[in-house]
Amino acid sequence: MRKLKKEELEKVLTKLNSFIGENTNKLLTEENELYFLNKRVFLCSKKMYKFTNQIKKENLASCGCQIGKFTRSDKFKITVTALNLLSPYAIHKIWIKSSAEMNFLYKNNIIRAHMHKISENVPINQIIFVYNQNDTPLGFGLTARSSGDISQSSGKALVVVNQADTGEYIRNETLL
Repeated sequence: MRKLKKEELEKVLTKLNSFIGENTNKLLTEENELYFLNKRVFLCSKKMYKFTNQIKKENLASCGCQIGKFTRSDKFKITVTALNLLSPYAIHKIWIKSSAEMNFLYKNNIIRAHMHKISENVPINQIIFVYNQNDTPLGFGLTARSSGDISQSSGKALVVVNQADTGEYIRNETLL
């Protein structure tokens, strides 16, 4: 486990800014830092990091909360494991009906008929966090329409493209 290199840190911060904007500063405090292990990025306290130095790299599986991972082409991807950590800082939110929850959790996209409400002034192609009606975070996706266009669209119009949902814990149990 090691600290991120400058190029890696820039990629991670750029992606975090696209998800939670200026709230990235609130997430990364003096006590917490980002660390790299096996192509994965973890947010972990400095105290916990000191203890990982006593464990062999082969035996260390994770430390702290996994924020995301680097792909084979060295692009950074936020994973669903960071959902509970990032959702309090979400800028754009959508709430879906209870009848649509299972549909979303099976990796399907959100159409207008599934939508309960959406935050105001959401632009197109923006990261949006998905919640159920009880304000439980279910995942995140990319908006296919702006919030102004959604009200004028039909019930079968695509609203959010699913990028990650909590159903991944079951689908990719061994990889997470």
